[in-house]
Amino acid sequence: MSPLRSVRLAAPARRTLAPFVRLAREAPLHASLLYQTRQAPRLAFLPAYGPEGAALLRIYAMAGALRDLGWQCLVVPPKLTLPQRLRVLHHAAPDLILMQGVRHPLNRPVLYRDWPVFFDMDDADFHLPRFAAEVRLAMPEVAAVVAGSKYIADWCLTHGARETHVVWTGSPATSAPRPPAHDRPPVIAWAQTRPTSYKREAALVAKLVQRLARRHPGLTLRLYDRHSSDDPDFIKQFEAPGLRVTWEKTMGYADYLASFDDVAIGLAPLCPEDPFIRGKSFGKVLAYIDRGVPVIGSDAGEHGRFFSRQTGVITNDVTRWAAAATYLLDHPEARQHMANRAMRQFRQHLTTEAAASRLSAIMMRYLGLSSGDLAQAS
Repeated sequence: MSPLRSVRLAAPARRTLAPFVRLAREAPLHASLLYQTRQAPRLAFLPAYGPEGAALLRIYAMAGALRDLGWQCLVVPPKLTLPQRLRVLHHAAPDLILMQGVRHPLNRPVLYRDWPVFFDMDDADFHLPRFAAEVRLAMPEVAAVVAGSKYIADWCLTHGARETHVVWTGSPATSAPRPPAHDRPPVIAWAQTRPTSYKREAALVAKLVQRLARRHPGLTLRLYDRHSSDDPDFIKQFEAPGLRVTWEKTMGYADYLASFDDVAIGLAPLCPEDPFIRGKSFGKVLAYIDRGVPVIGSDAGEHGRFFSRQTGVITNDVTRWAAAATYLLDHPEARQHMANRAMRQFRQHLTTEAAASRLSAIMMRYLGLSSGDLAQAS
């Protein structure tokens, strides 16, 4: 049989198998419900995509942490069709749905009016033309908004949301040993997803590292999330005598975390001249703090609500960035003290468990339940 003939047969075969593939995705959810009692409150998650990025931290990891608190949690695979979603939800009969924004085409609160919807949003998608209209339409339809920042919460409240709550994105604290500061080479990381889209922030990073390279020859700037479609000349703006610039390919989250074990300083620039940036919270600094990397960042987004002078360097003055970076590079003991203090605050406020505890309390109040009710149910 010719290759062309094989291709012609492939499409009908895929169509024939499609119902079985969809059933295979749906069946485990129905099966899991057989082993759950109805004593505990039940929460259904509608992620925007698979377990990566914000979905990994705010949906999949959150579901696990809420289960530990006594909730019954069901994560609906994003590949399910609307009839499948509705079939699963009617079978599960959740007390609440937690929907991760509108980036999935079926994440529209109007489609799920049989259940109260908590709308989770960690980015200011209302400033993105492709999502703005759908976010606005969602606001009067949802029971509450769970926002990653005060900026997002305030916007939602003024655009029809009945109630809003700020729940910072949390991350599981890793157990692997963190290399001490004095063993780390002079590597500065800017771990921005799609850095080519952050032109103002890139200019700040370039200005900083070019100043530092004069005092610290052998310094390395490490960029992240390089794709094959990216312009390789992007890194030229950072180049300076004595400075090495590397740009890492996109990697899985475990490798991403491990990559910070030889990093001395993590950069978190935010330029709120771009309205979308105003909704940023802690996405990139979570990994820095967790792996013992002191943070230098902008006084924007949620940074000022978390960091203190003892836990990070938060300012919009690049001259102060340079002075602080120079001191930290020259004094590994200062880096260690700052990283240790930040880690203590991280464990209290920015772990998945801390985020889950806050979200659980919010949802319990909405359902009219107490912590004692949850403990008894579990």
